[in-house]
Amino acid sequence: MKIERLVAILSILANVDRITAKELADRFEVSKRTILRDLDTLNGAGIPIISYPGIGGGVGVSEGYKINKNILSTSDLEKIFTGLSALNSIQQDHAITNLLAKLLPDMKEKTDFQSDYVIDLSSWFFDNMITKKISDIRQAIIQRNCICLEYISIHTRMERVIEPHRLVFKQSNWYVYAFCRERKEFRLFKVRRIASYKILDETFEFHAFEKIEVGKAYGNNVFCPSDQEKQFKIILEYDILNEFFLTDRVDASLCKRSLDGDATVGTICFSASELTWVADFVFGILDKVRVIAPAELKVEIKQRLNKINSLYKGDI
Repeated sequence: MKIERLVAILSILANVDRITAKELADRFEVSKRTILRDLDTLNGAGIPIISYPGIGGGVGVSEGYKINKNILSTSDLEKIFTGLSALNSIQQDHAITNLLAKLLPDMKEKTDFQSDYVIDLSSWFFDNMITKKISDIRQAIIQRNCICLEYISIHTRMERVIEPHRLVFKQSNWYVYAFCRERKEFRLFKVRRIASYKILDETFEFHAFEKIEVGKAYGNNVFCPSDQEKQFKIILEYDILNEFFLTDRVDASLCKRSLDGDATVGTICFSASELTWVADFVFGILDKVRVIAPAELKVEIKQRLNKINSLYKGDI
């Protein structure tokens, strides 16, 4: 593909003093004319392509475009490559691709074998709606445009004018960290909960803010081993046939096989400081587990089941 060839050409140019168009054409098995068009494309994208005439000539990039990689160890380069590749996996950005080519022109092949990590944060499924929102919000951040959005919160559906400052990716979800005009403070808005939005012509001044602590509000809502000091000790029972499915929801270390000789049953044991999120979790795997303890969680599940039953009462 052309984009892959362009990136590869850029990688070569960033790593050599100069090379002829014919050598590039032979390497990529295309015509010299195609290579010249590719070089024009790179030049038009702002990459300083230099032509050297005469014997020993060729093409190259400006020295100022390259980085002295002697100041970075191989380990440093691998970490940079891994981090930038992870970022590129969730939001394709030509600027990141170009940065990778400038910093790490020959690391792509090496890192696949030498790095301890391969991080791909992208979803298994392509989501056009989320992708469009992210692209528009990012442009608003860059250009400092306010956004008027219709947002679904836990209590109501509301309209807000926000000043977007950062896009945040946390546990497979996108958020926009923005100054809320109505609340007069920074808020975290989940992108998936934005029902509609409009990028306004009105611009805003950047607000200084402290480090974004995304997990602070949810710090206690995690799966902790059951011996930790939490208010509730949760015990869920499951059929071992569902064990593979359940390890997509909880860490396998929490799934314990029964010690009473029953090889068909296992338990999930953990601690929690409150039950609302635990009930949400159980409802997501409702036919795969049975609540053993605490009694309060059983009551919550039964109440929710009764509400669901009332919704369909008379339909069956």
